[in-house]
Formats: sequence, C-alpha cells, structure tokens
Amino acid sequence: SNDENIYSVDADTGDQQWVFETNRRVHSSPTVKRGTVYVGSFDGHLYAVDATTGDQQWAFETDNRILSSPTVVDNTVFIGSADRNLYAVDANTGEQQWAFETDGPVDSPPTVIDSTVYVGSADNNLYAVDATKGEQQWVFETGGNVYSSPTVIDGTVFVGSYDNSLYAVNADTGEQQWAFE
Repeated sequence: SNDENIYSVDADTGDQQWVFETNRRVHSSPTVKRGTVYVGSFDGHLYAVDATTGDQQWAFETDNRILSSPTVVDNTVFIGSADRNLYAVDANTGEQQWAFETDGPVDSPPTVIDSTVYVGSADNNLYAVDATKGEQQWVFETGGNVYSSPTVIDGTVFVGSYDNSLYAVNADTGEQQWAFE
C-alpha cells in the first residue's frame, strides 16, 4: 500500500491477518512462493516475509526504489530496481547471486522462460539475460521506455513500449518479427 505497509487479508472474510511495515510506499505486486511473500518497496528493499506470520525472513537492499514485481523461479528471486539493475537473489537467504546493469531504471517485472530472463528498462530496451550467470544474450531496442512485463509464448517475446507499440521479438535471437502501433 501507499501507506508503507504490506497487508495479509483473509480471502474469505476480508479480515486483516497481519501487517508488515516498510519504510516507504509499496507499488510492487507481491509474489508468494512456498509460504514466503516477496515484495519490493520504494525504500529500495526486496523483502521476504513469512506468509503465515508476517515476520521478516530477510531484506535485500538495492541503491534505489523498487517498482518491479518479483518473479520467483526455483530458488531465485528476480527483481528490477531504479538503480538500473536487474538482480538475481537467493530466495532462501536474500544473498545476491548476480546483478545485470542497464542504462535506465528497471521497473518492468521480469519474465523467466527456459533459463532466460526477459526484462524491459527505461533505457528503451528489452533484454534477454542468462538466468544463471546474469550475462546478456541479446538486446532489442524499442522506441520508448519499457515498463510492462514481457510475455513469452511459442518462441516469441511480446512486450509493450512507451512509444505506443507492441513488439513481437524472436526469443532466441532478439530479432523483431513485427510491431503494432
């Protein structure tokens, strides 16, 4: 919430179960995996909170606000930050596995398919990054900032851009298949 809190609400009754206070507002959508809530905050932290009790398990600090929603695959949390980095963080410990630097804030929620992370940046680019090493596989330049989360299906990455276009990009090569304005 904008009131600097993360809330757990009973889905059947609407009653509050717990509240977790961050130091700034929360725009990131939470991701829940194996009993843990992962969420970013404007205070620059990615938090791991016990889904049952609301107790903090760990916090990973970046150098700027987090708008990106976390993506959890296996034991890794992928999240972008306004500090221009995409991070891979150990889901159990909160330790950084790697960081991939772009030329703009990474507010796009990452998508992970077949060991590749697809993420947009406010530097007008869509990136494909190796999920285990954090190395760039390819970059595709759009005509505007990329804030939306890429969608991947049948070998094609679909992503919207602030240039009023939807792009279809080959997931293996990064080559444009088409653009819809």
